[in-house]
Amino acid sequence: MAALLTGSANLPQMKQKVWKCVPDLDRNLLWFLGVCSVATVALRAFDNYVAFALQGEAHDAGVAEWCALSAFAIGAMVMSQRQPKRLAQKLKHDQRVVTDPSPRERTPSRPLRRNRRGGSSSAGGSPLATRLPELDNLLPSSEPAGSQVQYLDESAVAAILRACRSGDASRAGTTVHEMLVRGMRSEAEAGMEASSAMHQIVDGACCKDAELALEWLLTALDAGVPIAARTLHLLMDAFAANSVGRCRRAEEALVAAVGKGAAPDANCFYCLFERCLPMSDAAGVEEWLRRPGLDMTMVFVGLIRSHNQTATPQEAEAWLRRATEAGVARLTHVYNAAIQVCLKANDLKRGMELFETLCDQTSRGATQPCATPDVVSYSLVMEANAQNRKDREVDRVFHQMMARGDCSKGVCYGTVIKAYARIGSVQVATEWLEEARAHEVHLDAACYSALVAAFAKLGMPEKADRLVQQMLREGPRPDAACYLAVINGYAKSQGSDTKAAPRIVRLMCEQNVEPNVAALGAALHACARAGSKGEAESLFKMVVSRGTVVPDSVCYNALINAAVKAGDIKAAERWVDSMFAARVTPNVVTYTTLLHAYARDGDIEAAERGMEMMRSNRIIPNAVSYSALMQACVKKGDIDRAEKWFHRMRAAGVQANAVCYSSILDGCAKIGDWLRAERWLAAMDEDGVTPTVVCFNNVINACAKGSNAARADAWLRKLLRDESPTAVGIPKIRVPAEVTATRQSFTSAAQAYASTGSVADVERIFADSSRLGMGLDQFSLTVLLSAYSRARPRQVEQAEKVFTDYITRGGKVTPPSLHVLQSCLGLRQFDRLMSQLGMGKVRGQWAHSLR
Repeated sequence: MAALLTGSANLPQMKQKVWKCVPDLDRNLLWFLGVCSVATVALRAFDNYVAFALQGEAHDAGVAEWCALSAFAIGAMVMSQRQPKRLAQKLKHDQRVVTDPSPRERTPSRPLRRNRRGGSSSAGGSPLATRLPELDNLLPSSEPAGSQVQYLDESAVAAILRACRSGDASRAGTTVHEMLVRGMRSEAEAGMEASSAMHQIVDGACCKDAELALEWLLTALDAGVPIAARTLHLLMDAFAANSVGRCRRAEEALVAAVGKGAAPDANCFYCLFERCLPMSDAAGVEEWLRRPGLDMTMVFVGLIRSHNQTATPQEAEAWLRRATEAGVARLTHVYNAAIQVCLKANDLKRGMELFETLCDQTSRGATQPCATPDVVSYSLVMEANAQNRKDREVDRVFHQMMARGDCSKGVCYGTVIKAYARIGSVQVATEWLEEARAHEVHLDAACYSALVAAFAKLGMPEKADRLVQQMLREGPRPDAACYLAVINGYAKSQGSDTKAAPRIVRLMCEQNVEPNVAALGAALHACARAGSKGEAESLFKMVVSRGTVVPDSVCYNALINAAVKAGDIKAAERWVDSMFAARVTPNVVTYTTLLHAYARDGDIEAAERGMEMMRSNRIIPNAVSYSALMQACVKKGDIDRAEKWFHRMRAAGVQANAVCYSSILDGCAKIGDWLRAERWLAAMDEDGVTPTVVCFNNVINACAKGSNAARADAWLRKLLRDESPTAVGIPKIRVPAEVTATRQSFTSAAQAYASTGSVADVERIFADSSRLGMGLDQFSLTVLLSAYSRARPRQVEQAEKVFTDYITRGGKVTPPSLHVLQSCLGLRQFDRLMSQLGMGKVRGQWAHSLR
């Protein structure tokens, strides 16, 4: 039972060690207390044991004290692999409490007295003082050599990241130091793995201040936190991203980290040699090559990789010879880097020569390294030959790989399949896959994942989905990468099944493959695109309830978008509140989505509140945010308010885009203020923003609604690049080459003439559109029939002829067209024409039903 509760196979040996220090009288009590202390995994239990001893409730106070401390020793040894430092410190504290109890802990009925050795004993004496050294030998040292902090407080990490995002460096630094002082957490509150936690902290700090991130990284190294090489690379990249002086600072950061025991990888040295030390600085490069204590394999790999774009194959070979002469241990990695340089330079011949040299390597004695090709070596040359359509060479390398016997058949087939999949040759990769299955070769999930990702990247998510289904039936089981590739494929493919991504996420949960936050976000966006608010909310609750995914702003933004598309603004606002409750910071996308919802309803006040909330939360609105607010004003016809927000946007330093100007122009068109519209279009041109055809159409529409047909016609001529006198008199605004007149351009200009019955001008405009391949549609038909109806006298015969030709060509008819036609022809002649054309009246509206 004790072993079951504690989960340790070495408990009997531990018990024998401790029993040597314990009187025979109370061994059972000792063992019971030890089992309880480990089973509960609660440090407070040891305080209770000490209090039990001091209160003298046992038959012998000395034995009770020993039971308490020895029980602690058992618990410490069982859990020492997880938390030696914390438990050792606790033991020393409890020893001090027992040997020198405070007055309030003493029991009057059984007073303890100090002896000359600093221990404590009851009236009858106690062996405690003489036994303490033996207990110290049973426990690990309070600061074991080479100890590392394994876990850090997750809540503290989150607080640090929040402080970094808000720019409160002082609070963040204080929290970092407090967390590192606390160091290792107990098993019940282990929190985040220390290396991962520090990576997140450094990442968050680098966004604001790389110097601060370096300070925290060095402090963490001093505290025994293992720093991953990727974290060091992240910091170096942050330093090197700004200027030459900062590049030198990146090198200094690497030196400082290496001096405190960090182990940089090839990526760190890649950053060093590519961005900090140019090849012209031969002395600086040589200094790093002679620096002691470095993994020279990583140094040479980073050095060669750093010049992938500029180095010649000859230079790569020179560094390879230098690495060989230096006796680099893992020479294969250096060979792979040199081969990659050759292949990048499109020198396949030299790359293959290096590969063959690597294959022919044999042991040259103790002083010379021996290199053999690995999976990366074969993968590089297979992929290069596949890209050059040298399938026979790929086949030769594959059989060479099989013959050497360094890798299993599954790895060999997997290498060639992944090589073809990475270059997008999914058909050839599929053929190799089928060949492997025919030979009953076991392929791992990574091989299938590469092919699934290739299908998804090429816009064929259905084939990727079918491959995953095949894996479920026949094996191997798909991993998270397979599912995520299919989800991303469906999410990015236009016109794909919007229900597929949520279905894949549910399938992952059924197969006990935990979806990550990226998979959840992609599936939720698919639901939002389909307007499936209920499905999005159901999926979100199901995945989050599993406890493995912490939703981020992308997930919440998708839920908000789904609610907005469903027209449920209240639900969207509730999800924003949920973000705050979950301590997920809303971003500009969050508020802009809400602003678009308010704009659609014309709720200016709500949109303005949302904008002010963004500013109060230190979120900088972008041009899309402001354009949404301006659209809300335009929706209500308040063009002055829209202009006010435009000027506030410019005052805030936000550059206006075409959508912002288009929103203002749309407002001008709605009220027919063509002079204001022209001024805004001119301002747009002066601001360097390229006008779109929508902007020009808004100006034409403003002229039409402002009863200025000649002006509307002039703007149409400008879009048509017509230099006739009709186009004279309008502002000199450049029309981009990609902007051409659309059907709406012609319809809006014709509508201005139709309102006055100018049939000739309307027919002229639509004749121009027909020459450009834009015949009549239901809207232009309505405008033309309106011109015939408003003409004096009415053009009845022409209206009947145009309508008949339109119906004969199979054009679509709408109620406005029929209404205008009836007004022009009169009811009796209209009914006769409808009968002749075989059109019936359905549910009170005219519809096209040609027999």
